[in-house]
Amino acid sequence: MKKIVLSSLLNLGLLVFLTGCWQEAKTKEYYSQHLEEAKARVAECKKLEKFNETEQIDCANANEAISMAPDSRVPYGKGKTTSNPEAFKF
Repeated sequence: MKKIVLSSLLNLGLLVFLTGCWQEAKTKEYYSQHLEEAKARVAECKKLEKFNETEQIDCANANEAISMAPDSRVPYGKGKTTSNPEAFKF
């Protein structure tokens, strides 16, 4: 009985592991339509220490979709500036 349970658990673990390895990267277009999912993915990517090729592409697509979102840009003149307005006066 222990062998059956142990074998089942090992097979289930292997199945879960292999399923995760074959996931395809989502596109920028997908993430631009699902911004909350993109934000969650970027948060996950920041926690990863090593990336496989698919994860690199997926993380890059999620990050780019967020950066291209209309609400992520600061309107001109509204953002914090560090320039010196007196610098060009002679």
